[in-house]
Amino acid sequence: PDNAAVAGAAKAAVSDDGTLIALRHQNLRAFSISLLSSSSLSSNLYASITTLDVGNNELTDLPGLSSLSNITNLILTRNWFNVLPTEIGTLSKLRRLDASRNFLRPNPTSLRFDDLRALSELRQLDLSYNQKCGRPHHRDLIQGEVPQLTDVRITVWEKICSHPGAYVGSSAAERDATLLRSQLEAWGTPQLRRRLVRDFGEKPTDPAAVDRSEVMRRLLRCYHREGLLELPVMTRSNDTHDDDQGEEDESSSRSGSNLNLNGGVGRRRTIQVRGTPVRQELLDKLLIELRSWRGDRTRGGSETHRERPSIKARCYVILRAPDANDRKLEGQVPDGSPTTAVSRRAQRVAKKMERNRRLWDMAMEVMTEVDPDFATRCTEMAVTFGFTGSPHIDKQNCGPFYGLALGDFPEGTGQVCVECSARVLATVDTKNRLGRIDGRYPHWVMPYDADEERFSLIYYETGGKFVAPGPAVFSLPT
Repeated sequence: PDNAAVAGAAKAAVSDDGTLIALRHQNLRAFSISLLSSSSLSSNLYASITTLDVGNNELTDLPGLSSLSNITNLILTRNWFNVLPTEIGTLSKLRRLDASRNFLRPNPTSLRFDDLRALSELRQLDLSYNQKCGRPHHRDLIQGEVPQLTDVRITVWEKICSHPGAYVGSSAAERDATLLRSQLEAWGTPQLRRRLVRDFGEKPTDPAAVDRSEVMRRLLRCYHREGLLELPVMTRSNDTHDDDQGEEDESSSRSGSNLNLNGGVGRRRTIQVRGTPVRQELLDKLLIELRSWRGDRTRGGSETHRERPSIKARCYVILRAPDANDRKLEGQVPDGSPTTAVSRRAQRVAKKMERNRRLWDMAMEVMTEVDPDFATRCTEMAVTFGFTGSPHIDKQNCGPFYGLALGDFPEGTGQVCVECSARVLATVDTKNRLGRIDGRYPHWVMPYDADEERFSLIYYETGGKFVAPGPAVFSLPT
């Protein structure tokens, strides 16, 4: 939706005493302090506000926040923040900050440690369900950086993932991409709960009583009822040969209540999209270079030393733009701290780029012809051979990516499939074409003959200005 239109339609709710103001569930992608003035609260009464709640929107910053100098409680839950608000350090009376269910990371840039340390009254920081803040040591790290905090809340993903039935397969590489459950597995549990309510009309579930495995079971049952999940033969959880149960079996089959739905194949509506064609001369040169890269261990093309093992690919390496390391690390290392680890990492990245500079330059020449602006912003490129299946979400991306596939694999196979909505998928033909896709939605590679040759280049950006997700694809369907 248009930001201005959404902002104009937003209406703030104000408590009777004027101390709490809320803009929840307003579909806001942009915030302005004028949104508060449009309520019954006049601008000269900003000083009375002690709680601001902007939860359940799509916000990435809160310009004008410094006008609310008496806030003690700030609620940012369920938004698109990958960095805390720019003016957070001006809230000298802030005691509680709820930044749960966002995209924050445990580093000085994302959590603005310098600004938080200056807030002497701050005691509670809620980072629950920020996936990158989910390691056991992250709590200690944050409390060490912001010592006045007495309550740091995080979700330890290792504990959640260890629950029986929470996930099928330990990573995307182990999941069958044709199965609907595998395709849904990339979503976090909050998104699955939301889908049950918004898309299938189910009642909201209590996280304390209904865990991920049960949420997934109910969701698959909804798909089965609509005919969007096809079960193979013999999927009853407890098979029986009692003829007297025939009528019960038929009823159970219709409802999905007595079936093992994990092995069901997805039958959602699929639209076909084609990427932008790439000039053949460029493709020919690039394919020769990729064949040279494959098998070269010194350049990352070895099948025994591939990066990102959570993805199923025979060869996988990530190249970083020559200047991207400086851009990505800028502001993430506190002044006076040791930089040895950063320097070593930068050296490894530089050496890898030096060995693959010819490949990088050829790939950027292709991108420059199709989208010159993105070519200047691209910070990383994944180079792969034999990438198959692997339904996943690229949470680190700050915007859409471009995909290009090359090789002798058959036309009409090996497309990138991406979820557009609960009931609709899109297959994007990237063979000799650049397809623009938002990888922050579940996506995977469609089947192709494994004996055939398929290289892929994925151009993406991290660490830049965050672009709210959507749409999943950017070309008209064929």
